[in-house]
Amino acid sequence: MAYVLYEVNDHVATITLNRPERMNALGSELGAELREAEATFAADDDAWIGIYTGAGDRAFCAGRDLKEVAEGASSGASSAAPSNAPRRSNAFEQGPADLGKPTIAAINGAAYGGGLEKALGCDIRICSENARLALAEVKVGLCPPNGSFSLPRLVGLSNAMWLLLSGEPVDAPEALRMGLVSRVVSQEELMPMATAMAATIAANAPLAVRAT
Repeated sequence: MAYVLYEVNDHVATITLNRPERMNALGSELGAELREAEATFAADDDAWIGIYTGAGDRAFCAGRDLKEVAEGASSGASSAAPSNAPRRSNAFEQGPADLGKPTIAAINGAAYGGGLEKALGCDIRICSENARLALAEVKVGLCPPNGSFSLPRLVGLSNAMWLLLSGEPVDAPEALRMGLVSRVVSQEELMPMATAMAATIAANAPLAVRAT
């Protein structure tokens, strides 16, 4: 099973996180496949704009796969690893990939933690009416470094600090109000809207778009 799907139509690449039974959470395999898809997109001369989305109607991405982390801990996998073993890097542990091309996040459902940070790394964000967005790391003793940098630039300091310090989710209307997303549409209209926006961008001069 492919955990990340990649396809290109009319110069628009769609990168789909494909693990809906786990709300497209960023586990080790999905994270590795995501990096591969992003590398393919960056090198693909036929792909001018990228759209990120999640499979199913429940989640764009629920963030780090905490169930996988718990399963690894209970199996003793972490203690079995030698102390000098190289540390595996996952998509949620790295900054947004600089792909050199415009990207749109089509947020369907929940976007939490690293999932929201992936969306924040995109140039444009739109969401479905059932979207809920949160950086809830403080609730489990963590800090979202990428979100801490990007959120104040997108939504202002006060809105950003509320999201970062409370860990509370915001719904689609509130995300639109604070400028976290630029459009809110129905679940059925989400991908058609993202594709139409990408087509509008693709109709412009490619070099000027990339320079901008």
